[in-house]
Amino acid sequence: MTSSIFGVELDLLDSEGQLLSELGRMLDDEHPHRVFTPNPEILLLARSDHAYASVLNTADLALPDGTGVALVESIRARKRVRRWPGVEIGADLLRLAATRGEAVVLLGGTDGAAQRAAHRWRSGLPGLRIEVVGSGLAFGRDGRAVDPGAEAELVEQIRSLAPAVVLVGLGAPKQERWIADHAGLLPSVRVLMGVGGAFDMWGGTLRRAPRWMHAVGLEWLWRLALEPARLPRIARATLVFPVLALADRT
Repeated sequence: MTSSIFGVELDLLDSEGQLLSELGRMLDDEHPHRVFTPNPEILLLARSDHAYASVLNTADLALPDGTGVALVESIRARKRVRRWPGVEIGADLLRLAATRGEAVVLLGGTDGAAQRAAHRWRSGLPGLRIEVVGSGLAFGRDGRAVDPGAEAELVEQIRSLAPAVVLVGLGAPKQERWIADHAGLLPSVRVLMGVGGAFDMWGGTLRRAPRWMHAVGLEWLWRLALEPARLPRIARATLVFPVLALADRT
């Protein structure tokens, strides 16, 4: 089942089994696949930036992230629509890669977050082949490294590691644009996914909300308590987005 908000196509999967089947199919394929998880902030940006909306629509799998997106889709469909946090899908990809003996690259992150995340995953999944690239590099909103030389070096480094999976933690819209520009330049890669701040969560820098808050859609309140400066962003995601999305007819 699919849907659309502000012209961005979304895939509405019902179960973890469906998701794992899709991810497994991608890893079995010979071509690169793009996985995005549009949340309210991403969709609001796409509403005013049609070029970015077009980038999002290159996804092979675009799953709704964020309570607001799931709420809007549930109202439209008149049934519960599941949200798919990118941090959890990224974890699923890491586990699949470990069972298949596939290499994974974490791209991006600051202050050692990706390195800490990789260390934790190696400890939790013995045998997982996981490396970090591009940590601390500056990227522009176009998704390219500010230093052109560093950009070329980054691509060559990923090629030399020959990963099947690249998880890009640059934040939106940089990560989706980087993926759109580079998917065809990395011969070994079969899944590229934007994971936002997942490295911080996996590495322990940022604690995720308790499970009960996930279940009732209050993860945003947890983030607000930890990061009060996010109030304007959270207000747009929880108040502005649902009103605009429910009125949307694209």
